[in-house]
Amino acid sequence: MGVHRPTTIAEKLADAIGQQIIDGVYQPGDKLPSLRELARLHRYATNTIVSAFDILVSRGMIEPRRGSGFYVSSQLQQTGRADDEPGQLHRAMDTVWLMREQLKTHPDTTAVGDGFPPIEWLADMRLDRYHQKVVRTGLSALFRYGHRYGYAPLRDSLVRKLSMLGLGVNTNQLVLTQGANQALDLVIRYFVPPGATVLVDEPGYYLLFGKLKLAGARVIGVPRLPDGPDLEALEKILVTGRPRLFFTQSVAHNPTGSDISAAKAYRLLQLAERHDLLLVEDDPFADFKPP
Repeated sequence: MGVHRPTTIAEKLADAIGQQIIDGVYQPGDKLPSLRELARLHRYATNTIVSAFDILVSRGMIEPRRGSGFYVSSQLQQTGRADDEPGQLHRAMDTVWLMREQLKTHPDTTAVGDGFPPIEWLADMRLDRYHQKVVRTGLSALFRYGHRYGYAPLRDSLVRKLSMLGLGVNTNQLVLTQGANQALDLVIRYFVPPGATVLVDEPGYYLLFGKLKLAGARVIGVPRLPDGPDLEALEKILVTGRPRLFFTQSVAHNPTGSDISAAKAYRLLQLAERHDLLLVEDDPFADFKPP
């Protein structure tokens, strides 16, 4: 009768990195983070990282290059599954790569998805004009966090704007974020546990697909038509899949640019109420559309 040997830290780390390679986070030919970077990230001794890399080398998953580091083996064959075919929502390999590329900066180069205007457009802005306004709010405002829901005057302004659209909300129902991506991230962290079934527009926003994939969600696409989601297809999915959330862009949909019709929006709300479906409306360009 054999004795079960406990898994070492190096083996666990090797399994984790190996799974990332299998999932496509690192592709054949990609350079892995350095020993020092991984040691700092995981707070492991360098010898532990070396042992983990040795395990991956023995498995044929990575290969060392003298003076350069460790790379994913160029001979590694990815085991393609049916749901990983190009064009499928379950394929997040390219999406994760794009998300990683957004964090990289290069001089005189506009990053993928960069939301900032060119520097020369901002050259004439006099930021010093606003310095005194900030100081007048009190020194405590300079050295402490603001309200957890965001800047109060802006939330007050949004309450007034929403009331003009027939939406009666108060400031405690509004949370300001640093853009739609942070808002989506907060929604996913709170409402989407691993294995949960969620719906998205198909085609749709690639960053949302990547976030949901990384969260371990089961993603089902609802075909997008010129006047909004395909409600017949949606109703069938609601009956069989019983999803909890539907992420959709009703106005200026990405990437089709289409808007949902008023009639279809009303029917969508009826379906959501009937099937206890939570709608997550992502409309970052709504203010650029005519009323």
